[in-house]
Amino acid sequence: MKKDEILSVKSSLGNSKKRPPERRRQKNEFTLDDDSASKRLKTALVILPIVMILLVIGALIIGLNQFSSMFDSTMGESSTTSEQKKTDESKLLVVVSPESPLSSDFELALVPFESINVDEILVPDLENMLKAAKKDSMALKCEVGYVSPEQQHQLYNAEVERLMAEKNYGRSRAMEEAEKTVPAENHSEQQTGLCIVFSSVRSADFKSSDEYHWLITNGIKYGFVQRYPQGKEGSTGFEENPSLFRYVGRDNAMKLRTMDMCLDEYVRYLNSR
Repeated sequence: MKKDEILSVKSSLGNSKKRPPERRRQKNEFTLDDDSASKRLKTALVILPIVMILLVIGALIIGLNQFSSMFDSTMGESSTTSEQKKTDESKLLVVVSPESPLSSDFELALVPFESINVDEILVPDLENMLKAAKKDSMALKCEVGYVSPEQQHQLYNAEVERLMAEKNYGRSRAMEEAEKTVPAENHSEQQTGLCIVFSSVRSADFKSSDEYHWLITNGIKYGFVQRYPQGKEGSTGFEENPSLFRYVGRDNAMKLRTMDMCLDEYVRYLNSR
């Protein structure tokens, strides 16, 4: 064969070889549609900010509701506290006497303290005062606290009978004189639960005891004043009673001492302003 013929045959054989078939995609093979994915992404980008805004608005609404509830609660408590202070002050400055009987709507809040009953409003200061007295080696004792109307009536009648028997007074005069020391039912501040009769464990004469002088000096620090002091009989209508102390609160007690007034004078002074 000629050289040219051999090259022609080789060329023909090379061209006759089959090309490998193209790889077919399997039906379960994952394919990404670019247009569809792009649309979903754009939709998500639009919806996500809206959802976030709605969540923020919801959180703000919940927060405002909680704040409003807290504010209302705080204002309610503040109003209640203010009203309570007015009620307490009115109670602390109540004056009871034959000319000013105890009101039928006077609210008692009695609690037991040692062997007596007292109004709960004075308990914290009374406890602190007795601790301070003990620290100063004072032997103070709470002898009498609240006295019921029935007890007061019995005490008054007993004093009237005593004056009639010992002083030979007629009943009318005995009743009048008895009111100066043992007032009748609803004429005594011992029915308020704010008065305490103190005694000294070491001395039968309370006025001459160290405990009495300690009380006169230190009682005002804890809101206690002598209810019927010497020299104030014209204002109180009662004779001096060194054992009977009245709780008026710390601020009022300090003012009473500074102004040298008894409770009756102080209340009249406040009412005249």
